Amino acid sequence: MGEIALAIRPPLNAAVFCAELQPRLVGSLVLFTGDRLLGEELAQEALVRALERWDNVNRLDCPEAWVFRVGFNLAKSARRRRTCERQATRRLAARAVENAELPDTPTSVTVRAAVSSLPPGQRAVIIARFFAGLDVKTTAAALGCADGTVKAHTHQAMAGLRASSLIEHEQHEQHEQEVGGQNRRSSSR
Repeated sequence: MGEIALAIRPPLNAAVFCAELQPRLVGSLVLFTGDRLLGEELAQEALVRALERWDNVNRLDCPEAWVFRVGFNLAKSARRRRTCERQATRRLAARAVENAELPDTPTSVTVRAAVSSLPPGQRAVIIARFFAGLDVKTTAAALGCADGTVKAHTHQAMAGLRASSLIEHEQHEQHEQEVGGQNRRSSSR
């Protein structure tokens, strides 16, 4: 009986391997995805991953197959991600139309302009508290900050809105009495 000789291939040069494989990989992924830019991006990512693991990839029986598999897996993941994004966008767009039909009355335009002029933190608190109707604790949880931060931002934002003549002074005093009364009750416990 004769011995079976194992053919051992010489190590591949990473740069040459990638340069030779790249056009076929790009073409395959463009055909698979139907998108030239996405196909090029996925091919580049697959080749980068091969280079990052070159010592292991170079030892495989068929490094080319490994790179193609990575490319196709990346394409499948990208397709799943795009599908989920489209579905989420459709759901959110439907809700936005249902829940936030804001007429462009002079008052609403003035309110939006005044709120948009607030710093981002104050703007987020004012929207959460007064548009979305969240309480202090829920607003703090939603924004990832402390209850005291929500109260401080609310106070600062109201002062800014008052300065823009959007809030009448009497309304502010009534709000301060309500908040002050709540604070006194909670601090006396």
